[in-house]
Amino acid sequence: MLPGLLLLLFLTTACPVRESVGVALPEGDVGQVQPQAPEPQPLPPDPTPAADTPHPQETPPPIDAPAPNEPLGLFLTWRQDPTTTMVIDWHTLAGVEADPPLRYRQRGLDDWTEVRAETSEFPFSDREIHRVELTGLSPDTAYDFRVFEDGRTYYFRTLPGTAQEPVRFITGGDTLHRREWMEATNRAAMQYDPDFIVWGGDLAYADGLEDRVERWYTWFEVNLQTLIADDGRVVPIVVAIGNHEVRGGFFMGGDRGREAYEDTLEYRRAMAPYFFSLFAFPHPQAYGVLDVGDYLSLIILDTHHATPVEGTQTEWLETTLREREGRPHLIPVYHVPAFPSHRDYNHYFSSSIREHWLPLFERYGVELAFENHDHTYKRTAPIRGGEIRSDGILYVGDGAWGVGTRPVHDVEQTWYLDRAKPIHHGIVVTLQGTHRHLLVFDAEGNIIDEYPQTPRPR
Repeated sequence: MLPGLLLLLFLTTACPVRESVGVALPEGDVGQVQPQAPEPQPLPPDPTPAADTPHPQETPPPIDAPAPNEPLGLFLTWRQDPTTTMVIDWHTLAGVEADPPLRYRQRGLDDWTEVRAETSEFPFSDREIHRVELTGLSPDTAYDFRVFEDGRTYYFRTLPGTAQEPVRFITGGDTLHRREWMEATNRAAMQYDPDFIVWGGDLAYADGLEDRVERWYTWFEVNLQTLIADDGRVVPIVVAIGNHEVRGGFFMGGDRGREAYEDTLEYRRAMAPYFFSLFAFPHPQAYGVLDVGDYLSLIILDTHHATPVEGTQTEWLETTLREREGRPHLIPVYHVPAFPSHRDYNHYFSSSIREHWLPLFERYGVELAFENHDHTYKRTAPIRGGEIRSDGILYVGDGAWGVGTRPVHDVEQTWYLDRAKPIHHGIVVTLQGTHRHLLVFDAEGNIIDEYPQTPRPR
């Protein structure tokens, strides 16, 4: 057995006790005997949608007062190679200090380097966002940093320059209906010491509205309290856009209509003022690619929220995939699923994704894609050309990190589903060399799915 695969199996068997999702795990090649997909149908008419109706949401509880010399929010992400860079955002009340300094150093060294932040407005708020991008860092290295001179010392790790050692991230989506649900899944995720987290849209459920700014306060506070390890390591987060980041849910939603759309940052910022202010990536578009060394490309896409699926975004996607063909891990992440586990398979949004993006995924070597939006857990069978095949693409996710869950389609009657369950969850993705392993946990830390399944000792 290859050393890398041995290590992946060790990581899996060291995880908590497993719990079945209620459907037998497959035996043999899932591509051999399977029900077939229905005949392809023409795209249904393009609707002018209202925003997705959420489950009832609680009014966020009062925000805890921050400790002295502590930020109101702290958010780490990337817009360039995560092996040598880091973007650090922190939030304060407006007027605390113009363009304040951030101090950082390689862990274990004595001298600090000081870098001045760029300051911008937190929309509809008395807060400010301070942002520093650090570049020229060393791969797989820990760096201390402080956002206040006499405040807490935090640290982050750059990602490895190669995938010879395991790289582990956790993904999901639809994060905050209720604070306690998001907190529970965050804490379960931290048991795996992830290198980073990827959330595929529907973050704070503020819908781009001024009177829901406190939902963003709660979202950042929950992360500040649950996604920083006891030793001070801050877990970076990569986000995609969803309908609950956008006024009206979709670029043609509300009273806008498709004809009013403009491909400009100003127009996107008017639709999604929080998203395009609070996050350095993806920006200035609502889609982008994050290349990690030469072994992983995270392709963050926009499923009709601030950008149409077809046209410019699809052209960009083809160029992006073609330039990265042959990379070990090409992984798209987006909000609305091509293969829904709760909504209608023939809905316009899902149908348009299958029409415009799936042929490109199949042509350029995508093997795994993460979807969200339906508030369930799902994993499809491997799919290629509209049918189940052993060389197909796996579509996993459906977004139920911290939201009310929904009923799922009957797996036995839905040609593309292998697993489906209404449950809060996160997905641990471990990469090593060309190997890839998925482990799915619920908010209590139970294992609810695994792919590929780890062989059991005889």
